[in-house]
Order: sequence, then structure tokens, then C-alpha cells
Amino acid sequence: MDHRSPSTPFTTEDALQQGLSRAHLRSRTLVAPFRGMRILQESDGADARLRAFAVHRAVDFAFSHTTAAELYGVPLPSWCAADIHVSVPGSCRAPVVRGFVGHKLTRWQTAEVRGLPVTRPEQTWLDLATLLEDEDLIVAGDFLAGGREPLTTFELLSPAVADSAGRRGAARARRALEHVRCGAESPGETRLRLLLGDAGFPEPTLNHRIVDRSGRFIARVDLAYVDARIALEYEGDIHRIDRATWRRDISRREEVEDLGWRMVRITAADLHDRETLISRVQHLLLSRIRMSET
Repeated sequence: MDHRSPSTPFTTEDALQQGLSRAHLRSRTLVAPFRGMRILQESDGADARLRAFAVHRAVDFAFSHTTAAELYGVPLPSWCAADIHVSVPGSCRAPVVRGFVGHKLTRWQTAEVRGLPVTRPEQTWLDLATLLEDEDLIVAGDFLAGGREPLTTFELLSPAVADSAGRRGAARARRALEHVRCGAESPGETRLRLLLGDAGFPEPTLNHRIVDRSGRFIARVDLAYVDARIALEYEGDIHRIDRATWRRDISRREEVEDLGWRMVRITAADLHDRETLISRVQHLLLSRIRMSET
């Protein structure tokens, strides 16, 4: 069995047929994710367990809910990695395996990610509506339908939500879909936009392009109040730890403010201090409006 890669699970029956002894199967170099399966100890735990289940089940299943979302790269709360969710067609029996949560799915449409079967992005988002709070669900929707490389569209999400009426999570999905937007490129940007909306501010323009008087492109800003010439930029850790990014940010900010804009940089810490951030934006909006009227 030494020809297998660390991430490749195998059945005990397969191992015995290839000459591996039962003593070796009981060795500490192998772990059993569930009965009849073995994985090398140094394997990536989460990925190996998914692949072990795929070997064990083989057909008529798809990873779903938060498990499918993680495979798609959807930003999720940290607690979501606890369980592995698996869905099967409605006519099949949901799996009952320790550490796995089984579901039945009426509409059976699947995709493939990293060689593993997963529920379609639209179904995955509907399933997330049964688990996530509203804000986290909107963050997931922005990623799936509105990010730089969207995996679905509003034209596909809307009928999927409508068809789910009366099912668990349907009301939350319908409510969240009203706040999903094209153009949000990070969870921080989405949370900032939602915070502003909750505070009663008008909805900012996303990914606004700023050009100089000759039409030359200067910058694309995360959120903008165009009339007031206020640009809101959500700064992730890359802006702090990458020196080249930090230098570009300084140069870009100077060019933007030379055109009469005010650029406001916002971090995760600002989002946690909501009252201070709201007061700051409100004061800035009022002062810029007064300035434009004089």
C-alpha cells in the first residue's frame, strides 16, 4: 500500500487483497474514519474524511450544506467545520455515520469540486439558510452570486428560493436574497455595507471607478457615496502585512484625495465598534454635504 498518496483513503478489504496484513491495518500509522476504511495518519484530516466517504458510498450522494460551501470556498463562520453534511436523493436512505449529518434532497442536481460530488451552488445556499444567521447567509450569497468569480446568478437563485417556499430556511433565504449584491468581493465589504444599511444610511455604490478630469482611471473603491465624494475601503490583513500593497494604497489614496474625494479606511476592528464607525460616517457625510452646498 506504500504506493498510495497520504490523502488517498482505502478500504480494509482492498488493503488485504493487495497483501497488507491485519496487523499493519491496526498500526498507529493508520486511522479509521469509520468502519471498513483506513487513512494514513499524516493525511489532511477533513479532506481525507470526505474522500474516504466517497470511496465508501461511491454513488447517489453529494456533500451539502456547510461542507459543500467550504469546498466552493464560501466564507463561513469558524464553527461550521464541526460536521460533515451529506445529502442523498429523496428516494434513498440518508446515511447514518458518526461525524456525518445525513439529509434527503427532493431536487437532485449535483456538481463536482476537487473530484468530489457536491450540491449545486443554489441548493447549497438554500441549505445554508437552515444553519446560518442572516448576515452570514448574505455574506455567502455575495460570494456565490456577486463576487469576482461568481458560481451562480440571481437569475438562478431567485427561482430556487421561490420554489423552496414552505420549507425550512425558506423565509430566511428570501429575506437574505434581498440584500445580496453583485460587486462585494470580501466578507468585510458585505458586513460594512449591511452595517451602514442597518444604521439608516443610503446604500453605497459598490466598486465605483474614480477617474481624473481627462478620464484616466485612478482607482476602483469598495464602496462609495458618489455625490458626497466619500470612498469607503475595507482593509484586510494583506493591506497591513504586505509592504508593496501598503505602498500602493498610500499612492492611490493621495491621487483619489487630490480629486476632491475623502477616502476612509475601515478594518475589522471598526466593524466591532459599530457606534463609533456609524458616528464617524454620519459626521463625514453631513460635513461633505454642507461643503458641497457652500
